[in-house]
Amino acid sequence: MGDRNAARMNISACDTVYGLVIPYLTDSRDRDAVSLVCRRWYEIDAITRKHVTMALCYTATPDQLLRRFPHLESLKLKGKPRAAMFNLIPEDWGGYVTPWVREIARSFPKMKSLHFRRMIVTDADLELLATTRGRVLEALKLDKCSGFTTHGLLHIARYCR
Repeated sequence: MGDRNAARMNISACDTVYGLVIPYLTDSRDRDAVSLVCRRWYEIDAITRKHVTMALCYTATPDQLLRRFPHLESLKLKGKPRAAMFNLIPEDWGGYVTPWVREIARSFPKMKSLHFRRMIVTDADLELLATTRGRVLEALKLDKCSGFTTHGLLHIARYCR
């Protein structure tokens, strides 16, 4: 019985310390480091993290992102490596945003801001985003992306605020 009470006190103290520390951690690298302190801080970070930047869209799957951070409001997703800007990577190398858009449309109801960089975005991707997240989506940045036309942007303009 004493071990059980001690465990409860440790969780409570852990949550208190985390509550005092986390408001001051705005850099994602700091939050990553804090999430390694203990399992409880890892879990709290997972449910409180609002923004994630993925330096390469193939480092995790959309499903893994959902399981780790179910309450995201902002996502920055980078596709092709920087070498693609200098034609050092084949055009069909990858960096497709479609699987990400499908998961965002299905599972991230609080997503307010998306930033895609060096990715292939189709008109169908933009249409799906606009029709499923149009009322919530406040910012969409397509930085050095290809594959879409003004028809796709029309859906964004029509459904998003």
